[in-house]
Amino acid sequence: MKVVYRFWEPSQGLEELQARIYNENNPDYPQPVTAQQIIERFERDKVDPKMVRYALNEEGKPLAYIQARDYPRINETHLGYPWALPDCPKGVQDKLFDEMLEYIKQRDVTKEKAIRMNAEVQREEIVEFFKKKGLEVKSKAYRYEHDVREIAKKVYSEEEFTSRIATLEDVDLLVNLVKTDGRYVEQFSSDEDIANYFRNRVLKDGHAVLIFKDETLVMASAPLIFKLPREEERLILRFHAYLSGNEQAYKPLIINIAKECVTTGYGTDKLLSVPLGPSDSEFANILEEYNPNKVLAELSFGLKD
Repeated sequence: MKVVYRFWEPSQGLEELQARIYNENNPDYPQPVTAQQIIERFERDKVDPKMVRYALNEEGKPLAYIQARDYPRINETHLGYPWALPDCPKGVQDKLFDEMLEYIKQRDVTKEKAIRMNAEVQREEIVEFFKKKGLEVKSKAYRYEHDVREIAKKVYSEEEFTSRIATLEDVDLLVNLVKTDGRYVEQFSSDEDIANYFRNRVLKDGHAVLIFKDETLVMASAPLIFKLPREEERLILRFHAYLSGNEQAYKPLIINIAKECVTTGYGTDKLLSVPLGPSDSEFANILEEYNPNKVLAELSFGLKD
């Protein structure tokens, strides 16, 4: 089979092919990726066309694709796994990965960044692929699992932090918190886009918890019943935004989320599952006080030193 390689170009329908390849490789995710979402993300990120590459057959049918993406906030460039369809010829995935890695290594904008490849530990084929490429594990992310009813029994000092359930009147507060936090802004195209996320999704579903310090909103999150790929349903934090320097607010946040779940009966039969990486050590220390079930969730690979 002759394979045609193409870099991303706008208005060529390549996003539809990308969405198809990704969704066929990730059928367990609750919501499939759409071509429109990919288009919007590329526009928002001002994507470098050479950071997205496709493999097609002679008729233009999709075989595989790979994408790399810069994350300026954490000073990293992430290189994804080369997703492929079953009829993709042998060697195509290796070519996509090897050549994309060489490209991002030689870019001036990448030279001061760490290059990372992330893999869920359950995706053994991805973990093995990165290992065969001679990459080494640079960090590990764990999932902290808790019994909601037990967390709801915990106490904290209310002298420093207070809490309440968010309403539609709190949209502006939440938008400002997310913008100040900075970790999520790349996912939204505008302030109004952030506001709509809260109006139409988070606050529509309810259960969002706000934590205040001296009447200033310092942390917020909300539980969501979510089916992790290849696993049973759990409660996750659908977002988690905070003001730097207020990491200790995580304790009242988790406790009040658990209390809200118990009070309303939302997901109390599920485990509260919180993924934390090496940079979340202070949050991890707080959760470890509650004796969680600690599960290795993700490996971050990088180039050997």
